[in-house]
Amino acid sequence: MILNQLDMIETTLGRRGHEQRRTRTKSPGALDLDRGTLRELFRFFTDRIGVHFRREAVLVRALARVLDSKHEGENQFEGLLNEHRLLQADAAGVVRKLKAKSDSKSLNGGDPYGIRSFVKHCRGHLACEEQVLYVLADMRLSEQQKRAVSLRMLQVCSQT
Repeated sequence: MILNQLDMIETTLGRRGHEQRRTRTKSPGALDLDRGTLRELFRFFTDRIGVHFRREAVLVRALARVLDSKHEGENQFEGLLNEHRLLQADAAGVVRKLKAKSDSKSLNGGDPYGIRSFVKHCRGHLACEEQVLYVLADMRLSEQQKRAVSLRMLQVCSQT
């Protein structure tokens, strides 16, 4: 689901750039539509992704217990949990920038809203989770522990 959201954001960014190159004009209406679409896509990263992050925290705690060095294990994974907070804060920052009034000149070149940087950061984080966290969980947790973690993860609701 997260990768789908990132793909939609990249598609929206690519479409805007393609339309501007093709028409060589900067239509304020088209720009507003893109910004509105992007704001809507980023709502996932400011709201709904919190459930995913809380569920991963359940997995991190289970891995820390299994690694038998609670403090050391938690410290090893603290970076991943901090990344969650950073990603949510970055997404909120992008939304604030998208909501702010700005002229179309500020959109030329670079990454004025930090969207491309966010997408790159998020993709890197997901790759780390897939290559480290989930692999480690698969290797170190027994089938019974995996089931228990899965049940606890399902119990995590969307309310904070």
